[in-house]
Amino acid sequence: MVFIRTGRGSRANQQREVNKTIVLNAFLRCRNISRTELARRFSLSKSTITRLINSLISEGMIVEIQPYVTKRIGRRAIMLGLNPDYRNVIAIKVGVTHSTIARVDFSMKIRSVKSFVTPKNPNEFIDKVVQYTKELFPDGLGKTHAMGIGIPGIVDNTFKNVVVAPNINWRNLPLGDMITERFRREFSVDIPVKMDNEANMAVVAEGMLGERIELSDANIVYIFIGEGVGTGLILEGKLYRGKANTAGEFGHMTVSRSGIKCKCGNLGCWERYASLGSDNAKKAGFDLEKEFAEIQDEKVLDSYIEDISIGIINIINGLNPDVIILGGPLIKNDTKEIWENIRQKLVDIVRRKSITEDAGKVKIELTSFLEYPAELIGAGIWAFWDIFEGPVLSTM
Repeated sequence: MVFIRTGRGSRANQQREVNKTIVLNAFLRCRNISRTELARRFSLSKSTITRLINSLISEGMIVEIQPYVTKRIGRRAIMLGLNPDYRNVIAIKVGVTHSTIARVDFSMKIRSVKSFVTPKNPNEFIDKVVQYTKELFPDGLGKTHAMGIGIPGIVDNTFKNVVVAPNINWRNLPLGDMITERFRREFSVDIPVKMDNEANMAVVAEGMLGERIELSDANIVYIFIGEGVGTGLILEGKLYRGKANTAGEFGHMTVSRSGIKCKCGNLGCWERYASLGSDNAKKAGFDLEKEFAEIQDEKVLDSYIEDISIGIINIINGLNPDVIILGGPLIKNDTKEIWENIRQKLVDIVRRKSITEDAGKVKIELTSFLEYPAELIGAGIWAFWDIFEGPVLSTM
């Protein structure tokens, strides 16, 4: 997955596809934008923009919204945006305790959403997916492009199979094919299913739609703090997965060689101390089962913040990112004040303990997605990604 700013193909037809990718990415990142601004911001000629926009409008992907008033004398610019009715997708965030399924339109807006307790049995999980798909799509799946799923674990390079999701005890599970086959029977359609790690889905959402991200931020780390701890990485503008699709498992870096046993089988993993399932988090007042937080003990909270900071400092010293985003099931509207306090204390610790003063100046922010989880938004983007990515040959 590539986050396009500029690009160049070796042949004219390839260059057209690269330019199309740049423009579609621009609508994701900038939302509504005029032709003039597209040309200026992405260094494309006005004639190129005109041809691309006319083509995208004829395909139904882009719509003209309305002129906006400027202080300049002359013709008012016409704003353009993604056409929400072009297609839709099914987005699913698989949580350790609760899962969420949503209908997402082409403008990446959640149209409707359902949540349910996560069955540990995969077949029962698929039963729930089928049940709520029928409720979310009463008009059928005719315009449904694909399904995107964020998994609390590792998936393979086909993005169809769960290698391991330890906190829900799923291992070597061909979940993508299982869902496709079940949907073929239930809905008489073939829906492509694309899965990835939930933190990868979250960093995609932050990188493309997040309010805390600047266009100049090429290195982004998203830290998911839930029952476990996971990280999604955008490095040099690209989602980084690693050779075996296991990159970003910083929750399982060892912070104490004789520490608490982790569900992965090792001792002293960072997530055993920094997750919301850790002893300090529970004693401080975080309750994952009730999806509620009320701080009971400030001293324990400070100890928990120190536990979080250990991993963050290691990540900063190892990757030197532009920005770190904190997210997870208990970072939402009604707990924002609690997490803003945690964020500020983390900033202070990081500035004192990072390898250099400049490294310690990294931006640490809370997720932009406080109503619906970033993993869910990212799963929607992932389901649409074959439209947005295109045959990009080079990106810098």
